[in-house]
Amino acid sequence: MYLQIVELSLLVAAVAALALIIFLVSRRGASPPQEVGVRYTPGEQEILRQLGEMKERVDKMIPPYGRVGYIPSSVEELKELLGFTYVKLGERELGERPSGLEKIEELDADFLQARLGERYVYVVRRGGKKFVAVGNQYLDYLTARFLIEFLDYI
Repeated sequence: MYLQIVELSLLVAAVAALALIIFLVSRRGASPPQEVGVRYTPGEQEILRQLGEMKERVDKMIPPYGRVGYIPSSVEELKELLGFTYVKLGERELGERPSGLEKIEELDADFLQARLGERYVYVVRRGGKKFVAVGNQYLDYLTARFLIEFLDYI
């Protein structure tokens, strides 16, 4: 009988120790997997550098509206998309009109791209519509061409 009590007490102690180990392991949780450092050879590093440069060049060639992936459906969207500070379509004006714009706006041209101080001015006439935009960003040829075609959508 004495032996059974010792065996029973050892069994209870083992179960308690096992329960304590399980409790501690479950509280600690699973450790996040450690990131394996990726090492590139000098040739691979050069290829990655050149790919980065090519991506930057392509990003510069893609006009802003092409990066977003949609054609704006209103003058407000166009103003926000291309970062204009002032836009006028017909009699409708959005933003603060810069001083000195009247002289540029009166010039007789179907498309005009000019600089007024530190800002760029774009005047487009097409199909009886007149669009005037002022912004801080110079627009490339494709984006300027898009402004001309935009008047067909509105």
